[in-house]
Amino acid sequence: MGILNFNMFGVPMVGADICGFNGNTTTNLCMRWMQLGAFYPFSRNHNTDDAVDQDPVALGDRVVRGSRKALMQRYTLLPYLYTLFFNTHVTGEPVAQPLFFQFPEDEKTYSVDTQFLWGSALMIVPALREHITKVEAYLPQGMWYDWYGGGMVKNEGEGSYITLPAPYDTIPLLILGGNILPTHVPGNTTLQSRKLGHGLVIAPDKRGEARGQLYWDDGDSLVSTLVMQ
Repeated sequence: MGILNFNMFGVPMVGADICGFNGNTTTNLCMRWMQLGAFYPFSRNHNTDDAVDQDPVALGDRVVRGSRKALMQRYTLLPYLYTLFFNTHVTGEPVAQPLFFQFPEDEKTYSVDTQFLWGSALMIVPALREHITKVEAYLPQGMWYDWYGGGMVKNEGEGSYITLPAPYDTIPLLILGGNILPTHVPGNTTLQSRKLGHGLVIAPDKRGEARGQLYWDDGDSLVSTLVMQ
């Protein structure tokens, strides 16, 4: 909630200490926290020096696999995230948004604090308890697609609640129809990623249309920029 508040206050580059700062985490809870934290605008695992080690390797293979899968989605989507940061610089629109920011006329979104959006296109639905493998999500009006497989999760219609599978190694991610998300192949550095290839994830609306935006620069200078619609 604090991350969403700070984004609306105009401070978008913010994130909690993943897996907690004080006290000891558990394997399953840290795994779920790493998956959620991969979608904080500012993402880092950080804790006090008198707690147990909580980096994924220290907590075992399950945490490594779950963390890596989520972080690979983050870095695949880095061109989209970078574009969101450019947009917030120009317009003030938050990077991480509560649902009501995009759906102000849907009063059911006002109390939703366990889901959030990256911009207008991507919904993040984290599993917030240790031993669950499904989550209940509220999907506002529109067509929603599964990020991983591309299948439709909800057809056009009024907002509704839906149960989504959330296996231990997966954080549910949904795309709102009508959007195009720029992507690239994640490498070890952003420079390497720019050389590995780019793509577009297109999620059409009920009219078969979609639009998106890409902010592009040379990765180094302050003046070489391009915005494509």
